Amino acid sequence: MLKKDPERRNFANRFDARATARKALLNILQPLAGFVLDTGLSVQEFQAIYRIAAVRSAAERQRELTGRISISGIAASTGIPRAEISRILKTTPRQQPSDRKQQATNLILSAWHQDPKFTSANGSPSDLPIFGVGSTFDALVKTHGRGIPTRAMLDELARTDSIEVISPGTVRAKSVVAVDNGAGPRAVKAFGDRAAEFLSTMLLNMRDPERFRFVSNVSSVIDAGNALPIVRKEISTRGQNFLAAIRETLFRDPVHKGSTTRRSVRKPVRVSVTIYYREAEQYKQPHGPLAKTRRNFRRGFSAT
Repeated sequence: MLKKDPERRNFANRFDARATARKALLNILQPLAGFVLDTGLSVQEFQAIYRIAAVRSAAERQRELTGRISISGIAASTGIPRAEISRILKTTPRQQPSDRKQQATNLILSAWHQDPKFTSANGSPSDLPIFGVGSTFDALVKTHGRGIPTRAMLDELARTDSIEVISPGTVRAKSVVAVDNGAGPRAVKAFGDRAAEFLSTMLLNMRDPERFRFVSNVSSVIDAGNALPIVRKEISTRGQNFLAAIRETLFRDPVHKGSTTRRSVRKPVRVSVTIYYREAEQYKQPHGPLAKTRRNFRRGFSAT
């Protein structure tokens, strides 16, 4: 009986890992894509930010392994041109990518606030007829909307509550950027902080399973009508009690108390414990402008 070639077996395992990684990445990116859309970023902006993250991640790994950064090595592992890598490494973490690739909805709102054709004498966005001649919402979309149909743009801006119909056939701008309700700065920051901590922990578990980074999960199917409210209350109470006990344990550490035993601590290490509770999303009936019969703003309109 012939033995399998170890090199071929390792190659097959790597191939399987890549195929599994594609599926895993799709699962990870779906909620991230929701975050991107909810906060008014475009796919192009996401791609630009990802390239920055990939370069910095590769550079950090090089620094840990060899103590130096090789731009050619980063280019080999990421496929990003060396000139772009050099530019990214010279920028500070606070510097953000240009907003030239922002969402089409935000381009419309930006032009509405800045283009003199669509602003009033005091510089504020004018109330615009949707269709007609001259400075109209239709003209605004055709000029700055990247080919998006006027009605589709109108529906999307109405969905994010960025505009309002103030009279038959006339719209008013309500915000400078189009974001979904609830996507305020504090909520966005909390999402970024918690998601980064959790994904970093899972990544380190994958790279080095022997080190202690506790991640566990339990799930079940329960009666949504009777048991769910009880489960929610129980988890909330127990979760708060658990975190309180952990907080007490952490703050008993000599580093927090300023004890003389601090000298025995080689290096302070940040420890973070997070509890998250999730219910599978159920289908929701659409609400807002798209749930209603779309009003035909052209009907009955006559140019003057």
